Amino acid sequence: MKKLFSLLLALCLYTTSNAVTKVACIGASITYGATVKNREQNSFPAQLQKYLGNTYAVENYGVSGRTLLRNGDAPYHKTNEYQKALQSNPDIVIIDLGGNDSKLINRSRLNEYEEDYRTMIKSFKDLPSHPRIILLLPVVSFVTDTTGIWDPVIVKNIIPKIKNVAYENKVEVLDMHVLLVNKPALMPDKIHPDVEGSRIMAKRIYRKIKFSK
Repeated sequence: MKKLFSLLLALCLYTTSNAVTKVACIGASITYGATVKNREQNSFPAQLQKYLGNTYAVENYGVSGRTLLRNGDAPYHKTNEYQKALQSNPDIVIIDLGGNDSKLINRSRLNEYEEDYRTMIKSFKDLPSHPRIILLLPVVSFVTDTTGIWDPVIVKNIIPKIKNVAYENKVEVLDMHVLLVNKPALMPDKIHPDVEGSRIMAKRIYRKIKFSK
């Protein structure tokens, strides 16, 4: 009996020491890796996995074109990926939504943005895993079509709202906007980071996860 107990204890300790931390990346096309060559290996969640190593399991739940706004033109909360992310019961949640909310078609709804963000945060906070939540400020847009993903709206209207929500809900916030604001060459279509731009994002998120609790 003592041998059996010792074996079970050793197995328990081994399992605990080898537990994998689950990371859920929530977002739109930048998270998905749209336009990134070999996105399965080079999207920022995929590169984040490489930085974090095999004690972490990073899942990409990005869906192109989606909004944080629940009444936006393509709400993220209606996607299957959102449900899958919730069902995964993650330990860490990274949310990168806001760029598509800056489109002209969605701007009239921006007064709903903070409340909708609170709702999304709560949906993850209420999970049994009670995950660490990190909100990403949207990446810079170099688009000159003011009806599209328009950087002045991101800077003046969306980023302040994300910061407010982060403060009110006691979750972390990480500035992705500043990373590429002076690197237009890393965003060939003016919206989506290339492989190197995605690597810069992944490395910054890695540092946040590992060294800034």
